[in-house]
Formats: sequence, C-alpha cells, structure tokens
Amino acid sequence: MQNVPPPPAVQSYSASTGPAFATPFASQHFWLTFLLSLLSQSISTMVVFSTSALGFGRMGENRELKFALEKFWRNDIAATDLLAVAHQVEESAWSMQVDAGIDRITVGDYCLYDNVATWAESLGIIPKRFASLEPGTERMFSMCRGIDGAEALSMKKWITSNYHYMVPEVDESLRGELSSNFSSYLSDVKRGISSLGEKAVPVVMGPVSMIYFCAFKFTGAIDIQRLALLEKLLPIYRELLGDIAALGATEIQIHEPALVFADSSLASLFKRAYEGPASILPAAGPDINMVSFFEDIGESNYKWLISVRGIKIISLDFTRGDNMSLIKENGGFPTDKVLGAGLIDGRNIWKVNPTLVGGILAELSAAGVATIRIQPSSSLQFVPWNLESETALLSHIAGPVLAYSKQKLAEIVAVAKNDAAFLEDATAKWNAYASALAADPTVANRVAALAETDFKRKEKFADRIKQQLPGLPILPTTTIGSFPQTKEIRSLRNQFKRNKITQAEYEAKIDQQIALMIGIQEALGLDILVHGEPERTDMVEFFGQQMDGMLFSQNGWVQSFGSRCVRPPTFWSDISRPSPMTVREYKVAQALTKKPVKGMLTGPVTILNWSFPRVDIPRKVQAMQIGLALRDEIADLEKAGCQVIQVDEPALREAMPLRPAARDEYLTWTVDSFRLATAGAKSSTQIHTHMCYCEFEDCMEAIDRLDTDVNSIENARSDDATLKAFRDIGYGKGLGPGTYDIHSPVVPPTDFIASKIKSFLECMQTEHLFINPDCGLKTRGWSETIDALRNMVTATKAIRAEIAGTI
Repeated sequence: MQNVPPPPAVQSYSASTGPAFATPFASQHFWLTFLLSLLSQSISTMVVFSTSALGFGRMGENRELKFALEKFWRNDIAATDLLAVAHQVEESAWSMQVDAGIDRITVGDYCLYDNVATWAESLGIIPKRFASLEPGTERMFSMCRGIDGAEALSMKKWITSNYHYMVPEVDESLRGELSSNFSSYLSDVKRGISSLGEKAVPVVMGPVSMIYFCAFKFTGAIDIQRLALLEKLLPIYRELLGDIAALGATEIQIHEPALVFADSSLASLFKRAYEGPASILPAAGPDINMVSFFEDIGESNYKWLISVRGIKIISLDFTRGDNMSLIKENGGFPTDKVLGAGLIDGRNIWKVNPTLVGGILAELSAAGVATIRIQPSSSLQFVPWNLESETALLSHIAGPVLAYSKQKLAEIVAVAKNDAAFLEDATAKWNAYASALAADPTVANRVAALAETDFKRKEKFADRIKQQLPGLPILPTTTIGSFPQTKEIRSLRNQFKRNKITQAEYEAKIDQQIALMIGIQEALGLDILVHGEPERTDMVEFFGQQMDGMLFSQNGWVQSFGSRCVRPPTFWSDISRPSPMTVREYKVAQALTKKPVKGMLTGPVTILNWSFPRVDIPRKVQAMQIGLALRDEIADLEKAGCQVIQVDEPALREAMPLRPAARDEYLTWTVDSFRLATAGAKSSTQIHTHMCYCEFEDCMEAIDRLDTDVNSIENARSDDATLKAFRDIGYGKGLGPGTYDIHSPVVPPTDFIASKIKSFLECMQTEHLFINPDCGLKTRGWSETIDALRNMVTATKAIRAEIAGTI
C-alpha cells in the first residue's frame, strides 16, 4: 500500500495533558483531499471501513432507570415494572444506534447497577455472607448495597474513570464449583438479536478481567488463587459462548480491559483462557472481537493478541495511550484480522476533530491495516445521551464543537463513509472556536508568575498542629461534609432555578436548613461541624457554576454508580473565581455554634477529573488555574474566621496514568495544584482533605506530599487496606478512616463502630485519629443518618473513656 502523508499539525494524546485538538487546517479542503486519496487506494488494496459500538449509557436520556431503581428500592414498584423501564431504555439506545447507521450494536451489556456485579452474580462469584440469598437481581442488589448483617461489596473506580464498580469477593464459599446462571443474560441477548438481527453483538466480560477485578480473601500467592478461579471459570465461559452462538449471534465482543494493565502475571492467564485445549474460543461460529480501552495494551500483549488464531477483530483505543506505536513497531497489523479503531473519544464531549482522526487513519493506512472498524474509544456510558435539548449550550461559542452520545454516533458513521461535507463542517467549527478563544491575561499572568514558595506552607506539620483548634478532645468526631438532600431541599433549588422565588427568599430557606443541620450536629455531640451543603447539587457542579470558564448542561447526566448520576461541567476557557463561593453559608453556620465549622471546598484535581476538560491546553494548566481560584477562596474563608477548611480530592488517584513515566509526571502536577490551593493558609488553619474509592497504595508518597493536616479516607469497603497503607509509610499527620459505609442503607451498630475504632488504634497513634463516616451523607435519609452518627459518637465516647481508664 502506498503511503498517504498525514494531515498537518497532528498531535497525539498525552497522559498528562489529555487528547489535544490540533491547530486549524492550513486548508479546510485537506480532509476531503486526504479521504479521496485513501478511498482511491481502497479500490485496489481493499481498505474497508465499517462501524461498531462498544456500549451505551444505561440511565436513559432523562434518567428513567435512575428513578425506576429508586422507586423499586423504596418498594413503590415491582421488579417487573423495573425491568420494563430498563428494557425501554435499552431499546431506545438500540433505536438511536440503528437510526445513526451503526453496523454493529452491543446487546447483553445493559445492567441495573454495575456490569462487574452483574457478571459476578451470573458466574456465581458470591461471598459467603450473601450465599444463602436467592440467586438473581435481588441478591446482586444486596451485594451492591448491603443488608442487615452483611456489608456491601467494596467499590472502586473503573480503571482511570469516575465510574465506580463493585469488587467481587472470592472467599471460602467458592472452594467448590461455581453455581453460574446466565438465563437472564441469554434472555437479554435473545431479545437483542430478535430486535437487531445481524447487527446485534453480545458483550461478554472476559474471564481474565473478571479475575483481575476480584478481591481474594484467602491467604497465599495471588497468582495461584487467580489461576484456580480461572480453571473454574473456563468451562462456564465455553458453555456460555456456545449458548450465545446457538442464539444466532454472528459476532461476540469479549471485553478484556485488563489487557491495558502492565501486569506480567496476567500473561499466563490470557494464554490459558484463549489458547490451547482449555481455550474458551469456539472452533467455529461467531467472530470474536477482543476489546480493550482507556490505554494502550503494551507490547507483549499486542504481540500475543495478534497471534491468537481464534480472534478475528481487535479493538484498540486510539484516544489514550499509544497503540499506534505498537502497530508500527511490531510488524504492523495482521491482514486476516479487523482493527476496531477507537477514534471517537468515548470519555469527552468534544466533537470529532478531522485533523486528529485523519492523521490516525493515514498512519494506519501507511502501516498496512486493510480492514478498519470506526468506533468509539470505549463504551459511550461515560458521556451524556443527547445534545439536542441543550439549547443554552448550543447557543454558546463552544456549542458547535460539542458532541454527546447521539452526536458521536453520527461522527462514527461520517468518518466511516468518508462524508467530506460533514467533516469539512466539523473542521470549520473547530477553526471558528479556536479563533474565538482568548486567554484571560490575569489568569495567564498569575500562572506564569508562580514560584516555588507558592507551593509550600509556612511551617511544618509538627509546628502547625500545635496552633490548630485548641480544646478538641482526643478522637474528635466530624462528618465528611454533606447531609441528606431531601425532597424539600431539591424542590427549593428547583423553585429558585425557575425564578419562582427571589434570591433573598431562597437564601433565607437555605439558612433554615443550615440551622437545622447545625442543631442536629450539636444535639448528637459532634466536635467539628459542617454546614451540611443544602445549597449544593454536586460537589463539582456547585463550584463550577461560580467560576468563569465552565459550561453546564441541563440534562447532561452520566452514571457514577448504581442510580447515582452526575452532571459534569465542561471547561471551555480559562478558569477564574470572580467572587467568594462559600463564605456566606460558612458565616451563617458558624454564627449558630461555638464549635468549629469546616469550610468545604472541592480540590482542583477532582474538579478537573470530574469535568470534561479542554483539549487545546494541558490539563496541568487547567489544574493550576483552579488551584489559584481555590487559594483565593481559602483566604476569604480565613478572613471570615474559618479555622478548619476541607479541600476534597477523591479523584487524585483515579485518573493516574497506568504507565510509570506518565504516572510520575501526573502525580507531580496534581499534587502541586493541590498545594497551590492550600499552601497560602495560615499555620493555625487546619487543612483537611477527603479521598475515597480508589486503590491508593501505589501513590502514598504523593498523598503524603499533599501536606494536609488531616486526611479522611473511605475505609468501610476496603478492609482497612488504605489505612494500613498509610501506616506502612509512617504517615504522621491526622487521619480519619471511615467508620461505616454511607452508601449502604444499613445503620451500623455501636459495637461495630467501636470495633472499627479499636482496629484503627492498632495502626496509628491516638492523637492523630479523627472519627468520621467514610463519605458524605447526601444520598442517605435523615433517620438512618441520625441513628448512624449517634452510634458513631456513642462508640467514640466509650473508647475515650477506655483510654482515660474510667471504665
């Protein structure tokens, strides 16, 4: 195949900066020229383009599944009603993809809570505490949410995203054979094939990834335990793939996201699962599409994958990592296989940039790739459903270069069909957006003028802590920040948003809610109070709405976990803070009590990682801009008398790159952005942070370098693993491990919390321990919140008395 030169100014993805859009075309006709050149080659060299999807959002365009789930959990609707809504949402997504012209559409991948939990239930990977429950959806919900006497499964972030998955557990209940049951899954696949015909592609969670995401509760070598579980899974998977083939499927997607991890111990598991006599791959039947996402798969996995005879299609992410180099530096791509090219970013909401996509296609063409599927880089569950109803966004100067899931489907087809008119229009819109952008000179000058001293607090922790919050008892009790978001509070915000009440009326009613929350905390006997955040819809959205440079949708919801949805902001210009954001509510709360009230902020890394960032400047620069805005907010809180300020950074770990070099760079600038926000605080101001639902063990030095005075961590679903990681590095600052799981409706007994506190004291010094739940309480009801906090305070007082020797 003759070479086609790449378009000008092609830029690749950087783990530290994100996928950047390229500079405008020298000529807006370049794309058409390039595509015609590539198309003319395909006549003689058989370059073939088709389209495929890798998954779609589960909640529905208007969060139909969210509301149905919550009604079901309240016993307001029956299981049949819940499934009817779920099927309607799934079939709506199928119709949208059919109408767009997508050739291959996923089925069997829809789930009611989490795909990993759903597969654990179907495979029979059930821990002992749930094994006696009736198999099926109710047991899966119990594992995800917990029940009386049985804690929920742990929850972790999905690779490098803000989606949370449930961690399956392998304990003594699995010593025998697994009791798998795929009747529900096969029914869903059958329904999909009946509706979509040959377009339908069943999705299977690969066995190696399932094993990788499990937590093993036995002592002993993890490699041996993983292999033992794999041997139990292989016959189940072989039978399952045969059953899928019998339904008439012509292709099966096997999702093996574990391919992107640099874990050499997985290689033998992959070979065992997909090669030799034990292979799960059918000798004949549906084509197998091996799918990975969020990163390149590494040289060894690439070499192995292209050699496996039973795999027909290999789907790779070309928006993150460097899969292109793997192809170019390892002999190209097999001519007897199809490349699923993840060109359309499944994790950001920017329109396809023809410069970047054109460059990638040119390189693939030059590398001899003969048959290409144009597809998203991942499932589209990470972006909202449809931009069409977002009138305010569409009228903004950034509106023409935005794309939600429905719009990304059109982009997939446009690229595959060489739709020159569509792609030239996209190029023109990108050029117009780039021309309209203007840097904020004040922000640019502040970032440029940053010095080393801006990132360091004036005194070391040992000297600061002596000046902070005099009079606190040992084991001080507090909460993470938010209190229940009641129907009354949501209605109040909605009335204000619709101009049904004035700002003065709204603030007066918010102040009543703050007074209620302060009163409850006083009555419970908590030591460090919070104002409860009744004015906040979301910990990122609230701050973004008060900063310049961010856009907000009306209906741009994406699933975080279960029924929990978030509406991420979109960065479109330089970020700054025109006025104080939290000072008014802090003053209201502090005036109601003599106890210290925390100022509550969201950190720069979390605001960045839980938003849709710009793609024209590095993420590092955007983080520093947010850090400066928060630095100003902390100064204003201090002026108002605030003595303790919490700057939450739950997203520090989740977006950490998987490759070591990029990881080090990321941790440097993310920690620096946090320190930029907090280093200007007085030594007498106690700086807290909060972190949750990630594996922090591989970035403990970075967490220590944050130089916070107190770090509250999610702990209830991690078996004290994070707490022990802090202990192992000799962490010598304040630490608040979560005493109970706030994502479960179960109220923890006093003796349970007391046992937790005692286990904490085995790992750390008494003077460093703070007592708190493991996360904010906004998703809980008031009754369970009060009962749980009362038990927490009672347990703490009992432990204090034991320490004082009065019992």
